[in-house]
Amino acid sequence: MAEIYSEPYHLKISELIDLNHNRDIWEFDAFEDGRNLAKIIGEPPEYPLHFSVQNDFNEWWVVLKGSIRISIDSDQEIFAKSGDIIRIPSGNHEIQFTTNLDPCVRLVVTQQGSEQVINTEEIENSSQSRYFSKSTNTTHISLDDVINEFENSPWTSTILEDERNRANLICHNPGMSNNPHWHPAFHEWWTILKGSLTWEVGDNRPIIHAEKGDLIFVPKGFLHKITTVSDETSLRLAITTPEDLHIYTTDDDYAPPPKS
Repeated sequence: MAEIYSEPYHLKISELIDLNHNRDIWEFDAFEDGRNLAKIIGEPPEYPLHFSVQNDFNEWWVVLKGSIRISIDSDQEIFAKSGDIIRIPSGNHEIQFTTNLDPCVRLVVTQQGSEQVINTEEIENSSQSRYFSKSTNTTHISLDDVINEFENSPWTSTILEDERNRANLICHNPGMSNNPHWHPAFHEWWTILKGSLTWEVGDNRPIIHAEKGDLIFVPKGFLHKITTVSDETSLRLAITTPEDLHIYTTDDDYAPPPKS
């Protein structure tokens, strides 16, 4: 059963795939964050699936490996490859999808049962200075399409936002680091879509080295610095609450100090 971790957590997707290499279909509950359950699902090549969903929240998938063809409510079939995102809106839907010629591994962000009420007015007020992709909150968010909206890196684009979550796609150049910060009110987590990165979390903790497909979870209150260490640009999907409050300085008298 997934849990809300009190310490930083690193899920290496390559090790998880190796652990399940003898199983055609497998599922792993990675963690909860107080709003979502993040799980990894593996499926064999040319695997057809037809099911219905009845949700009062938006569910979304990130294709980590392989590709799928999917239709929602018998609408036009969508082809989604590694790095693409599928958003299933709240409500009742019929889902049909088939994996292609390679095994498929996908991250599923669904609900874990607890409720959290978020003020939608704060979402609107905080959105004015951010860049929204042309694909934001669409059913199929193509990674290539979002990348092509930018001529140069670095950049950040909000590609998913609702009353529960904000998902920012962040592109950084080799050697680039974020401005170290922490979040006093919520846990943050990421999935790596391209490149290699390191996480420096808290004080005197081992550096986390993450590769494409990995998941990183940092509990609320921990200062974290993220650096791209690959020779190519990196892409990471950062999951926060819509309020997305960042604390950047340890002498902020209005915020609790970071954890060590």
